Amino acid sequence: MSDAPASPASGGGGFWRGMRAALPRNVLVLGLVSFLSDASSDMIIWTMPFYIALLGGGFVWVGIVEGVRDGVASLATIASGFLSDRSRKRKAFVGLGYALSTLVKPLLALAAVPWHVAALNGLERVGKGIRGAPRDALVAEAVDTAHRGKAFSFHRMMDHAGAALGQVAGLLLVVFLFPYFRTIAERGSTWVTNASDVFRFMYILSAIPAALAVLAIVLLVRERAGQVAKKVELRFRAAYDRRFWWLLAAIVVFTLGNSSDMFLMLRAGQVLGYPVTFTAAEHEAIARQWNFPWQLPAMFLVLSLAKMVFTLPGGLLADRIGRARTLVLGWAVYAVVYILFGLASQAWQVWALFVAYGLFYGFTEGVQKAVVADFVRPEVRGAAYGLSYFSEGVAKLVASPLFGALWALLAATQGADRGAALAFGFGGACAAAACVLLVVTLGRAGRERAAA
Repeated sequence: MSDAPASPASGGGGFWRGMRAALPRNVLVLGLVSFLSDASSDMIIWTMPFYIALLGGGFVWVGIVEGVRDGVASLATIASGFLSDRSRKRKAFVGLGYALSTLVKPLLALAAVPWHVAALNGLERVGKGIRGAPRDALVAEAVDTAHRGKAFSFHRMMDHAGAALGQVAGLLLVVFLFPYFRTIAERGSTWVTNASDVFRFMYILSAIPAALAVLAIVLLVRERAGQVAKKVELRFRAAYDRRFWWLLAAIVVFTLGNSSDMFLMLRAGQVLGYPVTFTAAEHEAIARQWNFPWQLPAMFLVLSLAKMVFTLPGGLLADRIGRARTLVLGWAVYAVVYILFGLASQAWQVWALFVAYGLFYGFTEGVQKAVVADFVRPEVRGAAYGLSYFSEGVAKLVASPLFGALWALLAATQGADRGAALAFGFGGACAAAACVLLVVTLGRAGRERAAA
């Protein structure tokens, strides 16, 4: 359970041999599942602020919806991880989680008020909570320790590739559907009345790749016969390395400042001259003029491409220099990028920061999951992932509403740009504090090993 980098011998004698060892059948199939699932999700996720506006929601509602969406999965993660450890039937939990998310997505088309969006997003994230811990445990169990960083980073790379495809599809859909649906509405249609109907149609379409992901799980994932002889219990002191608990503390501190990426889009809108502040006048203008700021989802596409490019190199770096050290680097990148987002004043700066933000994802997403696996015993790995997701989820329930309230309050009292600078500065400060906490933890663990 060390964070020491793998030796060359353990790497399998070369880059390509190491990559083959890191990508057995289940890792490849689960990568395909994430590709399809994220193509579905990212086709629509960036539409939420506009959809909320069209349903009469304000700026704070964006924070509430995103907080519920990011945090409610915590209600299911810890239970699904623990139960998958006990039953050794991880595939069933993974399939159930993806199936629930698939069923909920088209129901968004029926939303009439902002709280409907919040409730349905929360239910969709319960599906993510059910599947997350057992899926990560399946990945961890499929590969040797020396290749775990590469395996998780490949999985995240496929996730981001699917997100990029979904965003391209979503962007093309709105470019073509907005004028088409507007023409239909002007002809007196009873089923197309305003711009929200474009998004409703997209939510129905998004269920298609999500359903293909569920089918891939059912037909292609192979679960190894588990050794069920040992009863798994949550004996915290014996089952988990002390560093695991400090890691959870650092994750909570970081996540308190890790608000939804939707706020990055809203900040970009400010800088580019698309101030999506959701006033009553803006609600009316969007609904009447079918106005759509296409550059904002295009920035999310750039972010997904950057994530895809940086994720696998991040895993390779983590297996070489140490996974927890790489996680610290990723959090440090986040702190710098968030502070600069709050200070940005020109369009080129925002585009560049979206690329740099992809570097943060490359250094953290797959790497953080590998660090969790490093710090616990194999037989409680599912429960450990559940605890990790639970900790993140609880913090995320607070993070986005807090960020939205801070931004709205400070913008009202100190001006829009000053409010953004202070809100994003808060996020950067949380990330910097998490870096310090994890560095201190690693240093203490190193001293204890040296003294032993």
